[in-house]
Amino acid sequence: MLCIFIVMKKQYIFLFFLFLAIFPYCYLCFFANPSSDDFGFSFQSQTNEFWYLIKQTYLYWNGRYVSNVFIYLNPIVFGSFFGYKIIPLLMIILFVFANFIFVSQIFHTKTKQNKLLISLLLSLLFLQNMPIISEGIYWYTGSVIYTLGLIVFLFYVALLIKVIRENKKRVYALFLITLLFFVCGFNEVLTLLVVFFLVILSYIFYKKELQGKKIIIIQFLFSVLFAAIVILSPGNGLRGEAYPDAHNFSHSFLYSVMQVGRFSFLWIVSIPLVLASFIYFQINKKMRDENSLFQNSFYMNRWFSLLILFAIIFICVFPPYWATGILGQHRTLNVAYFFFIITWFVNLTVWYNYYENKLRFEFSKKVKVSFSIFLLIGILFTGNGFNVLDDIFSGSASQYNKQLKNRFTNLRGYPKGKGKIVAILPLKVYPKCLFVSDITDNPKDWTNQAYNLYFRIDSTEIVLK
Repeated sequence: MLCIFIVMKKQYIFLFFLFLAIFPYCYLCFFANPSSDDFGFSFQSQTNEFWYLIKQTYLYWNGRYVSNVFIYLNPIVFGSFFGYKIIPLLMIILFVFANFIFVSQIFHTKTKQNKLLISLLLSLLFLQNMPIISEGIYWYTGSVIYTLGLIVFLFYVALLIKVIRENKKRVYALFLITLLFFVCGFNEVLTLLVVFFLVILSYIFYKKELQGKKIIIIQFLFSVLFAAIVILSPGNGLRGEAYPDAHNFSHSFLYSVMQVGRFSFLWIVSIPLVLASFIYFQINKKMRDENSLFQNSFYMNRWFSLLILFAIIFICVFPPYWATGILGQHRTLNVAYFFFIITWFVNLTVWYNYYENKLRFEFSKKVKVSFSIFLLIGILFTGNGFNVLDDIFSGSASQYNKQLKNRFTNLRGYPKGKGKIVAILPLKVYPKCLFVSDITDNPKDWTNQAYNLYFRIDSTEIVLK
């Protein structure tokens, strides 16, 4: 009994520090501020009929039929700048909760405490090494297009696993298709990855004659339909005309392969992921005794699973190169990284199980505790973990927030007819983790125009002083 109490006590201590590690990400939310696209989309939402706007966006800009709804529901549409700060906090909470639901289905034999521990660790591994956390969490427009899509995807996968394991075809069939419809409507990258994984699942389920293969095939067929709605939208074709270097296959393929090598290396050598991989070795050994998925190595051989790991990155970087000729923003890589983490641990199970006869060793309690301590240190003080703490304790987040608060207050109260040029002080501090897209000294720049439209300045120009 004493040993059980000691083990439980260690788990609670580890849980406490995981919650502590996620707290700075939550605290930083209160310094987030709108910029660039936020103002432009909000002005359009304020001055157009809502569903007409959604239709026009689909026809003339992109096919993201779900996230296009959210970008026009920005809190600043309703004048709430504080509401803008609450959104990233809700996004983090929802992300952790979605991971918990997902983990609960994968590790269904574990206790709630263990599921919470694994889901928090999974969430922190993602936050700590997101390629661009500013655009994935602290910028409303980016977060509702990409991170919210991941959250809905996690709910979808959790329900899909539950339906197959418990054989509840009729009860959840319509709900599954509805969730899939929403998942595919967030962004092109997520849609392609969903289709890709449903292809893989269809192959595995039919080859191994697994229960639920008809469900998977139906999901795959609907995913193709929903992907067509996104990819074949008129808006995608029109937007592509703005990039003269688009649709160059050799250029797109070569640069995509190079980016696969670049990002896979950067992610694999991440200190927290390496340490978590050692800890996962013990988790996998226990799960092999309880769970058929782990016993059967997720029904994959080691080379096939490894190919999937790198294919994820290629699927995420090739479309931007093909559509524009450049990789562009890294927010699509946020999606790739989350899928990479999940597939990385699936690969560990496959490879650990293959070499189980050669890996017959146990970590001592001291080694396990050391791994846990260094893992927490890595999460807190490397990558985004360090940058978030630096933004908070250096005061850069606070100063950035104060500058923009004063700017927005002045613009709201700017007297009409004062002049044709509104000169704004430039930002002096740029936090590492908060999204910053400031105006320029060019009054015709689109960011300047977005400010002018949203704040209804009675002036023809807004420029930096």
